[in-house]
Amino acid sequence: MYNGLLILAWTWSAKVVQAKTHRLEGNTVVWVVTVAVFLGTLVCGVLILFLFSQRDLIREALRNPEKKRIERRTVARVEVELLSTDAPFINEIALTENVSRYGARVVTKIRWRPNDGVTVKLLQEGLPNRARIAYCNPLKGEVFAIGLQFSSAVVSWMV
Repeated sequence: MYNGLLILAWTWSAKVVQAKTHRLEGNTVVWVVTVAVFLGTLVCGVLILFLFSQRDLIREALRNPEKKRIERRTVARVEVELLSTDAPFINEIALTENVSRYGARVVTKIRWRPNDGVTVKLLQEGLPNRARIAYCNPLKGEVFAIGLQFSSAVVSWMV
């Protein structure tokens, strides 16, 4: 009988310990979730404050996206063939002053219209690239500087 009571007491104490352990595991999960929600809210709050403090710069960048240069230009003299995609059709061979993967500054003898489409071919490779004329500024004499903004990256002349 004594062994039976001992086994019964041991079984009962094991169940009590198991219940307390289960309660502790549940409390730990609630605590972890609470801390995660707090940290997430804190990060969101800091991000909102940062964006709010930068709102003027963000507005300006959204108003004039074509005026913002994506990356630095590299000085390079590359012969290109410019072909207009709109009437009147113009075909000219010109030299670049500087280039990047998404743009170039080209010196031409013809006045091009800003925002017109143009196909640019590198004479050494002959691969056509679509671009938009960002600006056309007169230089000394009868020449102009045009800024080209490519619709996709041009890696060919960066080699």
